[in-house]
Amino acid sequence: MTAFELLGDHDPDTIVAFGDAGTKTAADLLSDAARISRALPPAFDGSQVLLVFEKDRYAMAAAFLAALDRGHAVALPPNGRRDSVLAVHERPETAIVLHDTEAGFPLRVPDLLELDGERAERMLRSGESAEEPSLVMPIVPREGVIATVYTSGTTGPMTPCRKTSAELLGEAEGLARTFDVVPGDRIVGAVAPGHIYGLLFTILLPLMRGASFSRETPHHASAVAHCVGTHRASILVSVPVQLRAFGALAGRSLAQLRRVFSSTGPLPDSVARDFHERHGLAVTEIFGSTETGGIAWRMRFAGDPEPWQPFPGVQVSVGETGRLRVDSPFLHPELTRPFETGDLIEPAPDGGFIHLGRADGIVKIGGRRVRIQEVEDGIRKCSGVEDAAVLAVPAPAGRGHRLLAAIVPVPDPKGAAEAEGALLSDVKAVLLEKFEPTCLPRRMVCVDALPKEANGKVPRERLLRLFGMGADGRPANWRLAWGESSRPEGVVDGLECPVDVPPDYAWFEGHFEDYPVLAGAVQLKELILPMVARAFPELGRIESMSRIKFTGRIVPGDRLLVRVERRPAKRTRVVFEIRKQGEVCSRGILTLAAHGTDAVGAGRSAPGGRGPVRTGS
Repeated sequence: MTAFELLGDHDPDTIVAFGDAGTKTAADLLSDAARISRALPPAFDGSQVLLVFEKDRYAMAAAFLAALDRGHAVALPPNGRRDSVLAVHERPETAIVLHDTEAGFPLRVPDLLELDGERAERMLRSGESAEEPSLVMPIVPREGVIATVYTSGTTGPMTPCRKTSAELLGEAEGLARTFDVVPGDRIVGAVAPGHIYGLLFTILLPLMRGASFSRETPHHASAVAHCVGTHRASILVSVPVQLRAFGALAGRSLAQLRRVFSSTGPLPDSVARDFHERHGLAVTEIFGSTETGGIAWRMRFAGDPEPWQPFPGVQVSVGETGRLRVDSPFLHPELTRPFETGDLIEPAPDGGFIHLGRADGIVKIGGRRVRIQEVEDGIRKCSGVEDAAVLAVPAPAGRGHRLLAAIVPVPDPKGAAEAEGALLSDVKAVLLEKFEPTCLPRRMVCVDALPKEANGKVPRERLLRLFGMGADGRPANWRLAWGESSRPEGVVDGLECPVDVPPDYAWFEGHFEDYPVLAGAVQLKELILPMVARAFPELGRIESMSRIKFTGRIVPGDRLLVRVERRPAKRTRVVFEIRKQGEVCSRGILTLAAHGTDAVGAGRSAPGGRGPVRTGS
């Protein structure tokens, strides 16, 4: 076969998308894709269209087809964080952004389709022909890059991974055959469509197999169950963190489903068991990576997990260091074959394998090799623990590593600190049954929730913030260097103060790669409010803000002058200004409560991402 027919199993009037936003047919999809295509700039060598969709999976499908029709590839950021999106947007090969967000980029697809729809209605009312050319049935050649997927950056910086149509569409075609997806299947996607897993399972697979997909992406268990029931879904595409939450649903809530997929992270044995016992459904677990595509799958019942079975056409072997090697039709031609991953495995009968964890998930502590995943699983099995994440950081003086653990307790209505202290003691006792004392986490903190991405992964840098550490594992510097305050010349009631921004100031992390900038919210919290507390300690919380402008960029190493003042007639109204080398960076007006000092504190305030931390050891 020299090409793929993306809608080959769809008739024009068959449904491709369903949901609260309405039903769409294959003819609708081709028409909407044509409208978007006409709004796109011409393609150039290596050009790509960045897709950022949070709400409407159908709009993303139309945007995908439009980009291909116009001669562009598409680009998928690793997550929806602003810094990640901007990093891809600023690449020279990115021609434009198609999205359904409120970010302010020019081509917001729902607005584009709505405007075209209104124009068509006006033409009909005036007697003109409102018919517009649709795309013909999309025929995609097997050769050529059609997508660039950026790795998640969970353990490091994101990197581009290019996908040809033979890899991406070939994999979708293979998945449909392996799992017997048929025309008429209705697929609810509870995972973001912008993730490679979501794109494959909730857009490309149904388009190529005559099935349909949900427009919305429900996240909470009750919302997923409602979507499945309301739209008579037969397949659910989910992630482990969601499947854990389904334990709170009634036993027949998902009775219409015949298959449930899970990927993006390990599915804990307890979650697979509870899901099977409560809902009578085995979970189909998918194992793969951005670079390799899908590698293997297995069914998860109530018993012990079975070995992984490679997908048809995928060959696996064990490298000299125990790492998984993959040779697959879904590997990019430029990659070395077999491709060695960062996963450790051991062979199993019948060509399968047992996954032993990540190679970088085994560290040396006190002369002993410790598998981080085993420690994490041990914590999760403790009574009173809802979720947990463990990571390793270098120990002082080059003495191997030490472990840190973030623990989410089962919600306690009382929320007593002593209960959390008892939980941490219980966790230590359980871990000591299996691990040497030197191998236990050196610090454990209780948090309200782990800082997970929409796909269920926990970026390392976010996890480190819970412990007050930067991306390198060292203590983060959250302190500004404040000078002596003085009264500005000609100002009756006010103060100004020089402030040095340290080169390693932790608030710059994630804002943005190769283009550091101090976010406006950080300026308010770390510069303006502490200055207000110095000058006017009788003022309390912020009641309103007005005329806020951020006109200049603040970067690491800057020396700033922060000024606050107020007029005698309006003593709760504070005018602020931040200058750098005489130029205004920020200015605005705050109105504050005239009692107490709550919400305004001088000195260092808690770093971002550490808000949910409650206690530790």
